[in-house]
Amino acid sequence: MKKSKKKLSKTKVRSEKKIDKVKKIKDVKHPIRTITLKFLILVSLVCGGLMFSDHQKFFNPDNINNHTLRKWNSYYDFTQKNDIDVLLVGNSHLYTGINPKNLSTALGCNAFILASPGTHVDDHYFALKEAIKISKPQLVVIETYGLKKLEPKQKSKGPLSDQFKSFSARKNSLSKITSMPSLFAVENYGYALSNTLRNHNFLYTNYDQIKKNINNDNEPRGDKNKLYLGRYIRFKTGIEDSILTKYKELGAPVNGDNYETNSLQSKYIKNIIELCESNDIEVIFLTLPMYEKHISNYDAWKSKLKETIGEKYSSDEYWIDMQLGEGYRKFTKASFESTYNSNQHMTYSGSLLATYKLVDFIQKQKRITLTNRRNDKEWIDLFYKEEGYLENNSPRKDDNENIVLYSSDSEIVKEILVLKKDKYNTLIAKVSPTSDVIANSIETKKIRVTLIVNNNGVQQSSYLDLPLDIYHSSNKKMNYTSNIKPVEILRISDIKFVD
Repeated sequence: MKKSKKKLSKTKVRSEKKIDKVKKIKDVKHPIRTITLKFLILVSLVCGGLMFSDHQKFFNPDNINNHTLRKWNSYYDFTQKNDIDVLLVGNSHLYTGINPKNLSTALGCNAFILASPGTHVDDHYFALKEAIKISKPQLVVIETYGLKKLEPKQKSKGPLSDQFKSFSARKNSLSKITSMPSLFAVENYGYALSNTLRNHNFLYTNYDQIKKNINNDNEPRGDKNKLYLGRYIRFKTGIEDSILTKYKELGAPVNGDNYETNSLQSKYIKNIIELCESNDIEVIFLTLPMYEKHISNYDAWKSKLKETIGEKYSSDEYWIDMQLGEGYRKFTKASFESTYNSNQHMTYSGSLLATYKLVDFIQKQKRITLTNRRNDKEWIDLFYKEEGYLENNSPRKDDNENIVLYSSDSEIVKEILVLKKDKYNTLIAKVSPTSDVIANSIETKKIRVTLIVNNNGVQQSSYLDLPLDIYHSSNKKMNYTSNIKPVEILRISDIKFVD
């Protein structure tokens, strides 16, 4: 019995040795398979960890002031219930230079700005491509400051960071992946796709940001219940005297002779035009201005830009250039950021001037037909009392705070409103000018409105002179505005233009 057990034990040992030997032989025969399997397991673990970390947003950058992300979030939210009529694409020049609420309320449509700081025409193309899949606009406006020499795979740290921000904010995964080879060098693919890879240094440089991300305290600022159409207000005051002195002593900080173009830039401009044409979308190129003394030799810049846009789309029918000529009229030092740096943006008041010049340009083009939503209850509810609404539209009949005092279809002055506010009221006279009226230089005149008011039970007559509101006037509707004490206005007895 003991011998049998010993034999069994020896047999078992021999068997195990044979198995080990077979395994070793197999391992020797298939080392590549083993290494590959281990490598795939390791890659799967790393990728899984990155995907989990990205999904949990542990390494997201500070998004509190990420208005690019806010724009894309708002665009997707807005288009769930509303169509886009006018889509504007560009960079920081655009979102500081055009006011989409005033543009919408002046045109009676839905206008939205999709723009990201520091981006160029390649980014504009891919942003536009994704946006029109969600909602196809009737008109696309391309701001031209981003149309310049293009070398996307050679971007330095700052421009590359701007491109990461814009790429990250977009929503369509397939669109992002297919655009990645055009926007980034191969070594930056991982950083483009993964916040964890891009910001892993937060572990030892910015752990507070990781804590905020874990606590879900990293959403872009802004009330989600308020209408947001892509505007970002940065500058409220104009050029200071110290900067004006620099212009005088040093000359212009920007020389138009230094503007550069290349074939890749032209390719993406062509791609944008073909994308719009294939979707029956009208196109406008828009050049927003910088201060008149900010650029020297602008004609050289414009000539090169005209070549790269092409003969058709650089014509006066397709391109509104506010830097020179008639388009520049009324822009002053108050319209521009106080900086001597090459990149200069517009102030809030400057953006209003630019917005209504764009309104005039769009309304002038017979080829552009936009959906008129002024009688659409949902559109009225969406924009009512938003910026520019009452300057461009009548109050609702159930509005007890903003009241029509006068209206006429036959007279030059079409409507007079009183807008009630806390400390004062505002009187707005709306004029639809004809060519004869314009010829009489009414821009330099005031409208004198004679009011009959209730003063402690006694009717009294008084007049108020309303100057032209240049910030809310277009060729089809000019507004004359003035503040007035909050008194009860019984009626209007007289209206006339005065010098």
